[in-house]
Amino acid sequence: MLVRDAPYVQIIEHYRQEIRAGRLSDGDMLPSGREIAVEFGVSLATAAKVTTGLQALGLVTPRPGAGTVVTAPRPPADRARGGPLVITLATRTPARPGDRARVLDAELVPAPQNVAAQLGVDPMAPVICRRQVTTRDGATAATLTSWFPAELGETIPGLLRKARLADEIGSYQPAWGEDWISPRPPTSAEAREFGIKRGSPVVVVHSRRFAADDTVLEYSALIARADTRVEYRYTYRPPDTH
Repeated sequence: MLVRDAPYVQIIEHYRQEIRAGRLSDGDMLPSGREIAVEFGVSLATAAKVTTGLQALGLVTPRPGAGTVVTAPRPPADRARGGPLVITLATRTPARPGDRARVLDAELVPAPQNVAAQLGVDPMAPVICRRQVTTRDGATAATLTSWFPAELGETIPGLLRKARLADEIGSYQPAWGEDWISPRPPTSAEAREFGIKRGSPVVVVHSRRFAADDTVLEYSALIARADTRVEYRYTYRPPDTH
């Protein structure tokens, strides 16, 4: 059964996308609570949660006597000119002393459309899905879901076992990787898992890891509380001299 997010979470996501796309830019006024309530057919209390949630994400700021102002300018289109920083994956991130990681699932599943696009396989093709939770001081600090091409299960049987993978896992040898990070409001399930309020943001770190021939070995999504520090360790790849 599909579980939809609460109305105010859906509205927060709507405005986040508006800001991200530049349709609402730095200095623009966010619609008032009454206007939000009328436009989306929700109560004033729900509209107030929208404003609070956007403030928690750092996207708007209340201005006494003026209303709520967008304070998240769209990055200039040329900020990443020259391409991304190219790095090679050095190691799988070790857990901090005291952290505990537990694998919840390790199984073959039909690839959702977004996962298929990231792995370069057909939608609904079988892929390996592993879900892991990391706890710190008895509370959930992060969840990690990783997807792998199904054929990796033949050479790395451990991918299909609900156990931590050893540091050396055979033919899994990424040559380079890329990450992209975005905050968003938590789903109801995530708010319960992390023990946070629905207006508090979570950070999502998407990663892809590639073989030397640029085929995708892994796509993963790590979700963490916004106050959890996530550390990755890499070595830089020397520039191509040819």
